[in-house]
Amino acid sequence: MVEQKKYLLFLGVPDSEFAKKTYGGYHNVFVSLLGDEGEQWDSYRVVDGEFPDEKDLEKYDGFVISGSSHDAFQDTDWILKLCDIIKKLDEMKKKVLGVCFGHQLIARVKGGKVGRARKGPELCLGNITILKDAVAPENYFGEEVPTSLRIIKCHQDEVLELPESAKLLAYSSMYEVEMYSIEDNFLCIQGHPEYNRDILIDILDRVLAGGHITEDFVKTSKATLENNEADRQFWQKICKNFLKATCDSTFVKKTYGGYFNVFVSTFGEEGEQWDLFRVIDGEFPEEKDLDKYDGFIISGSLHDAFGDDDWIIKLCSICQKLDDMKKKVLGICFGHQILNRIKGGKIGRARRGADMGLRTITIAKDSVKPGGYFGDKTPNSLAIIKCHQDEVWELPESATLLAYSDKYNQDLADKAKATMEEAEPDRKQWQTLCKNFLKGKTDQI
Repeated sequence: MVEQKKYLLFLGVPDSEFAKKTYGGYHNVFVSLLGDEGEQWDSYRVVDGEFPDEKDLEKYDGFVISGSSHDAFQDTDWILKLCDIIKKLDEMKKKVLGVCFGHQLIARVKGGKVGRARKGPELCLGNITILKDAVAPENYFGEEVPTSLRIIKCHQDEVLELPESAKLLAYSSMYEVEMYSIEDNFLCIQGHPEYNRDILIDILDRVLAGGHITEDFVKTSKATLENNEADRQFWQKICKNFLKATCDSTFVKKTYGGYFNVFVSTFGEEGEQWDLFRVIDGEFPEEKDLDKYDGFIISGSLHDAFGDDDWIIKLCSICQKLDDMKKKVLGICFGHQILNRIKGGKIGRARRGADMGLRTITIAKDSVKPGGYFGDKTPNSLAIIKCHQDEVWELPESATLLAYSDKYNQDLADKAKATMEEAEPDRKQWQTLCKNFLKGKTDQI
């Protein structure tokens, strides 16, 4: 059963006549960028005092905070109320995309500083520089991270100082903070990924008519649009990947047909039935159907296994049910951490930092039963590809440690591809081990 995905848009701006006539309002501008068929998108015009009931926040999978002509450092009632909601969403570990005013307001709530733009306002097509080393491992950009991206800019304030918990993702010659993230639940962009050239031109004409800018300013701003377009499609991918945590990358879909096929090619055999439930999208089997399966696999995820998103809590509940049924469950990366969590262990951010690359792990041979999952000969070590930012801090009392690793070389962690130049993971041995667990050997220790 697939649950309908629900998203909520906080609108900090009234609809212009142009936006209403051309798009039906800014709600539709955002949904045309971020929405997909079958989803529910609700909007609340917070600038007019419209807010959802706090009890209803839990039912949404993600949130967007729009731009506004108001200052994010103001203390008007609606801004203070929106700040309180952001704090609540942070506690709930909900996904929140902040755009322009939203980007600034989130920085304020999280302890950063916001104020007037030190180099003056921007209304133009701008270019921002991506800090490529800061993007992984929560890579919303996809397979190729660009050096820079074009985006419509329309603001007079800026983030003067980032919160301590924030990671800077992009900057420009005008502003030090163009894009940042906080853990896995906040992604904030100073520019407007939802805007196009027509919306910017309308804004310029309206602001000029109001006497707030000069004709020379407008001329210079419109010149940035000559023979140039915003990278709107790329921004769409980034924002949707963040809000919806798209599982299958373009490369994986094109090369293998999706991660499902990657798993089945590794663990599957002729004559078997393999079913997929994309739990991150709210897809779960009926509990009454669990008994018909001989084994289960929980894959990796960009999400934190210590998070309390609805789908993670539901997955934990299913894992507990499978434990009661004594079903075989193979946990990989995120799955390894989830199983540790439900059995009473502790998980959290990797204390030595994120790891991406080919690594060697040491097998605790004294804990491995001869003829068990490893086969007749247990190796001293195995090579495996690592891609994670969290770790198991403490094992459950009922767990047996089978492998560990030394602190990895940070220089190699920064150059993950270099680790695979002259080496390969021991994929065949891992295949044997996992298939023996799922399908054959019942005793390991």
